[in-house]
Amino acid sequence: MNQIPKSWNTDRLSISNLTKQEVPIIQEIYQTSTYMNAWDGREYDPDHIRKCLMNGNLPPEGLLENYRIQTIRITENLQPIGLISLYHGYPVEHSLYLEFLYIHGDIQKQGFGQEIIKEFSSVVAELGYKEIRINVSTKNWPALRYWIKSGFSEVNGIYGDSIYSESSFSNLELMMTL
Repeated sequence: MNQIPKSWNTDRLSISNLTKQEVPIIQEIYQTSTYMNAWDGREYDPDHIRKCLMNGNLPPEGLLENYRIQTIRITENLQPIGLISLYHGYPVEHSLYLEFLYIHGDIQKQGFGQEIIKEFSSVVAELGYKEIRINVSTKNWPALRYWIKSGFSEVNGIYGDSIYSESSFSNLELMMTL
């Protein structure tokens, strides 16, 4: 199975595999995204990034070698600004599952996310994948707008609690066909 390169670039960003030395700063960036707990009901894990690096964030019966977590940096000064994690070949071999993409809240709305998705989808298509899938909380309106604007317009499924309440959660699986 072809896999995304260990490092790749956009016009303004450098993306490369997370290293052990980067875990504290990327965990700190991840921590700024803790508002997500309101959308998925999970508790914040102060060791999440290290666990992802060591064990992956794998789908059922997933293999660590198909998982990748990468640091996003501004090319100009190599300042880490975010992370991207993905899984090759899930739920089918020709799919790439984008597990998480986050740009630090202080620098969102500068086009970095759109820049990443544009280049990422190009790289993924060149590797022979036919689609990219993501999972988005139905309570996360900003993310739903972002992903639909980014070309993830096909709905593959709705998952989660079957009855709505303030404490219930659900997700949409969105897909971009390449």
